[in-house]
Amino acid sequence: MPAAEEQASGMVSGAALADPPDLNPATPGDQAVELTAVQQEVMISGKKVMAETYNGSLVGPTLHVLPGQRVTLNLVSKLGTSTNLHFHGLHLSPEGNADNIFLSGKPGRTLTYQLDIPANQPPGTYWYHDHDMCPKSGQSMPGMTMPADPANGRCDGTESQIGAGLSGTIIVGDNRESLPPAYRGVTAHTLALKDAQVKEGNSIVYPDGVLEPASATVRLVNGQYQPTLTMAAGETQLWRIANEGYAIAYDLQLDGGSFTIVGQDGNPSAAPAQVNHLLLPPGGRFDVLVTAGAPGSTWLRTLAYSTGPTADNYPDTTLMKVDVQQGDGAGPAGMTASPQIAGPLPGSLPDLSGEPVARSRSVELNDDGGNNFSINGKLFDMQPTFPEPAALGTVEEWTLTNASGQNHPFHIHTAPFQLLSVNGVAQPPADYLDGVTVPYAVDGVAGKVVIRIRFADFTGKWMFHCHITGHEDNGMMGYVNVNAAGGTG
Repeated sequence: MPAAEEQASGMVSGAALADPPDLNPATPGDQAVELTAVQQEVMISGKKVMAETYNGSLVGPTLHVLPGQRVTLNLVSKLGTSTNLHFHGLHLSPEGNADNIFLSGKPGRTLTYQLDIPANQPPGTYWYHDHDMCPKSGQSMPGMTMPADPANGRCDGTESQIGAGLSGTIIVGDNRESLPPAYRGVTAHTLALKDAQVKEGNSIVYPDGVLEPASATVRLVNGQYQPTLTMAAGETQLWRIANEGYAIAYDLQLDGGSFTIVGQDGNPSAAPAQVNHLLLPPGGRFDVLVTAGAPGSTWLRTLAYSTGPTADNYPDTTLMKVDVQQGDGAGPAGMTASPQIAGPLPGSLPDLSGEPVARSRSVELNDDGGNNFSINGKLFDMQPTFPEPAALGTVEEWTLTNASGQNHPFHIHTAPFQLLSVNGVAQPPADYLDGVTVPYAVDGVAGKVVIRIRFADFTGKWMFHCHITGHEDNGMMGYVNVNAAGGTG
């Protein structure tokens, strides 16, 4: 893989930040929308690159939905591979034609999804992406029984398709309405973080190869290379930040400033925190307030970060320039401290730590140092991870352990969970997520995370997996059957 500078050759930095295109406006009535997945050339800051796109955009168009709304979404595939969609973070049924990742649309076909957004879906930032269950063309997961390649096309996995561009943002409602009155009218920006591994021939499509997170890559914001966001001195903005890439973590810093977290993984904050760093595993999202200082400029960057002794080391990389122009601000040039916000914010979820626990489960994440990634010693094989199903309406406590030498970001479909502790350190109450990094083992002691989850509203296969998509594609995925109370199997 060429060096990052060589891959970025021909890209021009400094253009004004452009939010991703909108698929639809936020309107109260039920909606019908269409996404077309197609391989085509796109422009990345002046450089032509071959990618896989939704509606021709490297960053898929933003889907706007409202709580209580029904959205009919047609996914038209013009790719050379089968494909589908996962609506990451939304509380939707895992069955039928809702958030069912066992659906697969062959090339030239259309998949129709019916998304009934719950009336109590928290307002915030979510995302959608390919989640096709098949291995990459010419490969198979050991011990895994999967559908054969379609007769008229390839069957690329999740890693290849997200890496080639197939992801976009979902905004539920407008979480500015949940903020104190002084911040309800602030400007909001969506910042979709992706990286692109541009190989010779200027393509990020890898139908016959495997992406490698450790290799050099170009970090992009909204599909742009080092764009510029402009603020007025003293202005506060809401940034909806989403890691929509296939594998790479971001450790964000706003030089000279701070972030006030008002939502995480789509969930309003019970206790909004003012922080200097935001760690986004693959699939992670933060809704944050930021405030400009005096006129000047600064950078949003991702700091150097290691995912473990047997994994990847990412360099310090500037992502987006922030230009502060004349206004009412004082203090240091560029950015200043973000606001102090008192919680809990409306829509934040209740503390589960005092609830009765119906069942405790153990989930062990491991790998063999090669291409086999397992949960509880088993590669995904279409069978449930646990013989005992979960009961609808109950709360369970899961202990996640990681005996490997690299982090594994763990994601559950269908509902968020409450994070209780990481390596024995208690976490803030009502801190809900849909993905958490399970840290690597140190000196033979496995990393450990404890979570609680309520199985509400939907029966069926509740999926969970590592969100480094190459690990997921190669076996680190499972599910628990959720039955109605008193059900079996």
